[in-house]
Amino acid sequence: MDSALWSSACDLLQTLPDPAAVDVSAGMADGPARMHDYGAYFDLALVPPRLEAVPVEARAQAAAHLRRRLAQSPGTFLDPALPRITAFSAADWSPYQVECMRRWWDIEPDNHMAIVAPTDDDMARARRIIPDALAHLYAAAPVLHDETTIIVRDIVISRPDGINNLINYSGASSFALWGGLAINGETHHEWIQFCRQIVHEAGHNLLFALARDEPLVTNDPTERALSAIRADPRPLDGVYHAAFVTAREVYAFEALLCRHDEAGGLSEGDAAIIGDLLAMSVMNFWACVETLREGGAQLTSLGEAVLADCEAWMRDNFTVGPA
Repeated sequence: MDSALWSSACDLLQTLPDPAAVDVSAGMADGPARMHDYGAYFDLALVPPRLEAVPVEARAQAAAHLRRRLAQSPGTFLDPALPRITAFSAADWSPYQVECMRRWWDIEPDNHMAIVAPTDDDMARARRIIPDALAHLYAAAPVLHDETTIIVRDIVISRPDGINNLINYSGASSFALWGGLAINGETHHEWIQFCRQIVHEAGHNLLFALARDEPLVTNDPTERALSAIRADPRPLDGVYHAAFVTAREVYAFEALLCRHDEAGGLSEGDAAIIGDLLAMSVMNFWACVETLREGGAQLTSLGEAVLADCEAWMRDNFTVGPA
């Protein structure tokens, strides 16, 4: 992902006015990136679905951001203490960066998130609990933990404004902000909730990366179907994503319960909650698969291979299967 970003950013910058503002050929051709590196690239390359154009000033700031990043040495790119936990606010991000996140996370007019800064209490709780959630994940599923923290480089705590939002979202991710995710701080109070949401959104990011060069489904995006994890009908690509991320949730929940059976560490209440979430995620996975398999999803070779792997793993590990 990162190598493709830097290569594409170099090519894109050469097409803009004053391409000689920085010698991109001598810049960073490979190395880790952050979500705003992706955001800046997409601000120049695409237009979010709900906008007619990215504002001219935002495009200028995006180009400046990429030129500055390409001029940096590799060692300045990533803080080793990842993921970074920040607020969706000017306290942690520039005005351009806040609007970039808003542009690419809040893209559906019919599901307007009306994303704003979290309260101080929500932010403090997230900073306190997220490390505990990741520690639980590491103890139970170190491979999943390490993969998650390689992918997830920024966790941004936010909330809907409660007035203009049309959806009370739990979290958000976007290919255009790869490596980052938003979490609604109002609805997350316990480590299990944070753990689930991080695994869920990391799954979206992983699938974005897997499908970077080839789509998963070829159905028209206007074609909608019911999704087990959303109240509103979704494009079949969205249902596919739902199947994949619920399978990842199942993996995490099962690992947490197995670790508890072997070594303890969970309260009786937490173990019961995780057991209920595991059962729900298993059922949600198969409901999504039924929609895809019986609802006319046109899977690409990549889409078929990834979904078939998920189905095989679920059948091998759980007695609950498709109806």
